Amino acid sequence: TNNHVISGAQQIQVTLASGAVYSAKVVGTDTTTDLAVIKLDNPPSDLKVAEFADSDNLAVGEAVMAIGNPLGYDDTATTGIVSALNRPVTVTDDDNNAIVTNAVQIDAAINPGNSGGPTFNAAGQVIGINSSIASTASSSGTAGSIGIGFAIPSNLVKRVANEIIDNVSVRHVVLGITIKSSSVEADGVTR
Repeated sequence: TNNHVISGAQQIQVTLASGAVYSAKVVGTDTTTDLAVIKLDNPPSDLKVAEFADSDNLAVGEAVMAIGNPLGYDDTATTGIVSALNRPVTVTDDDNNAIVTNAVQIDAAINPGNSGGPTFNAAGQVIGINSSIASTASSSGTAGSIGIGFAIPSNLVKRVANEIIDNVSVRHVVLGITIKSSSVEADGVTR
């Protein structure tokens, strides 16, 4: 799921498609990628785990389905396509730092409540975790989908989730450089 979904929660409950409700605990979180791993208390023995696709093999135009609970409407499925790959999306972490991550852009409707849910390909494999939308707020201050949604790519989800499970935290490598365009004048010539 997403870190912003469970951040500050006193208790976590997961409702399965069957309607069964389970308590869950947070295994760990990563604010940089906005991902969190939760674990069900006493999960059913016949619980099926979703298969993850290789997000490096995604193609623009590929059919997708986003699942979630937008605006409290349980078990909502919306369809669309992959609109773009490696789309830079800026998110804000708990310390109000802006973090840019590459996301899968989809046009399947995603609204508040879809966060943390899966986006599937036509083969039923998870290609990403719904995370955010581009929206225009109305005069009442509410916002909704304008057909630009973002999912955290499945390969990043798998890597971060495995690190959280193995180490409880995630190490991120930072190169430590900033690139910007500029011009310099030397010997009367702008370069």
